[in-house]
Amino acid sequence: MDIIVNPIGAPDTEWSLYDRLGRHLGLIRRTSWPANPFTILPERGSSLEGVPLIHPTLDAALTAIERRLGGTCELVARPEP
Repeated sequence: MDIIVNPIGAPDTEWSLYDRLGRHLGLIRRTSWPANPFTILPERGSSLEGVPLIHPTLDAALTAIERRLGGTCELVARPEP
């Protein structure tokens, strides 16, 4: 399953996760934790439940999602102001 990753909120702090059918699967949040600052927050009952939650980089979080769902993550660029 392919995932669309949209930046939301303040730049580089939060991303929403949707499948290509528009179903919300959860969020990725950047935290202030120095060792593993990226946390996946699966939507309850979504196919992301069971994915490892804590990651050192955004790329590592996206890779974990791709492995769990057997698809790709497409990171959408934030529109220019």
